[in-house]
Amino acid sequence: MLRSWFAFLLFFTGLAGCTSSPPPKSSDGVSAQCEQSLAAFYQTVEDTRSYALPYYFDARFPHLAFDRISASLTDSLNDEASRLEWLGYVSMLGQQQLATVLALTPHVGNTKRMALTQCQHTLMEDSANDHGFWKAIEKNAPTPPTAYQHWKRVLGAYPIASVIAESRIKQEQAHIQRYFGRALAHPFHYSETRSTLSQEQIEKMMKQARQSSKLTWPMLDESQARQLLNHYSPMVTVETLSQDDLVGALAFDNHGKPIINTKLPRIYRSVSYTRFDEEILPQLNYVLWFPARTAKGSFDPYAGDFDAINLRLTLDTNGAPLIFDSIHQCGCFHMVYALNPTLRFTTSDNERPIENHLPLPTENARLAVSLTSGDHMISQVSFTDNMPATTALSAIALETRNLASLITLETPKDEVMSPFDRHGIIDESARGERWFLWPFGVRSPGAMRQQGMHAIAFIGERHFDDAYLFDELLERIEVGAE
Repeated sequence: MLRSWFAFLLFFTGLAGCTSSPPPKSSDGVSAQCEQSLAAFYQTVEDTRSYALPYYFDARFPHLAFDRISASLTDSLNDEASRLEWLGYVSMLGQQQLATVLALTPHVGNTKRMALTQCQHTLMEDSANDHGFWKAIEKNAPTPPTAYQHWKRVLGAYPIASVIAESRIKQEQAHIQRYFGRALAHPFHYSETRSTLSQEQIEKMMKQARQSSKLTWPMLDESQARQLLNHYSPMVTVETLSQDDLVGALAFDNHGKPIINTKLPRIYRSVSYTRFDEEILPQLNYVLWFPARTAKGSFDPYAGDFDAINLRLTLDTNGAPLIFDSIHQCGCFHMVYALNPTLRFTTSDNERPIENHLPLPTENARLAVSLTSGDHMISQVSFTDNMPATTALSAIALETRNLASLITLETPKDEVMSPFDRHGIIDESARGERWFLWPFGVRSPGAMRQQGMHAIAFIGERHFDDAYLFDELLERIEVGAE
């Protein structure tokens, strides 16, 4: 999809260069009317929506949408090719955003839907050669907002609270690490149908994607993304002691309430991008949902309905595993595994994730992740060449879905709804911990949330989709330097 946008923009620009008159600008009649129509539609949506938009919306550019990786690249748009490449990406996000909003907005007629979609195309075409548009991007680039509520930190005496919390966080991390590698009772194995690529195929794919990019951004088309997600798909083992430990599909019941349907074991996948060591790298996301986090006693402020975990694999420039990290969908329990001996963890005063090193994975190794019962905490991560035959044969088959599909779920009444509220949170997953962790500025700590809404540190500020996340946590070293 993204490649086709980029090719179209190049073709359009080439045609414009062959004419004697300048291309149409957003100030012409049709474009101005389109901009007003889209802006008015989104304003109506903003006034009435009960769900979160999938991406950041900037009212100056109603035909586009932005995420943290695209926002981080606005100072690198130094020539026409890089600008068109970037515009192709944010136009694709804008298209996805409009499609999502239209799906969640009832009673919008087909004529209006078609008109809004056409307006988006028209404004995208105009932006490619609109000097005013690029000047606005350069002068005041779109900036996705923080997921932190700073006013809570002011009222909650955050400087004092953070000092008190620091030792407690370290104790909790040490407690989690003590159980790494323990044997799991009643393990259930889960795996999607996996197809593999050779390392040569992967390297060729990455090389072609990077060479065609002025920004050296290996943007994957749908086929490439699917192939890589299939190839690196993990084997997940879950200690299963209750219904809460069964993997399922996020859905709605007959009363319009979100549930986890454990009759449909499902894994939600997507590709994202990050920046590390002056490179743009692809990331493979795999998300599993559970009915609940089980209470460990009569009072457990961390327990409640719904639980989910995001397993994320960051690939290097050749498409080989470089970093594995994970969070629960509350943004909690960030764990980072360095998979290459050239990586070293940095030090900082802010909160650190749980940090580990693993041996460099071999070419044919498969990612295997084990989760404990109840809290679904990672207890083991490995890359293995020899998956036991009994494990592979007994694995429960996982259906695959695009991670973005979670925002627009069909109900039994054939309606389309989002399980996430206006702030990207599943209200029914609220935890008791929110009553004593609010001074750290995280909205509803412990609650499950939409992709792109994850604050992942109580001390300092850090987002799971920060473009420079790993530059803060890791650095390159020469092997043998230490």
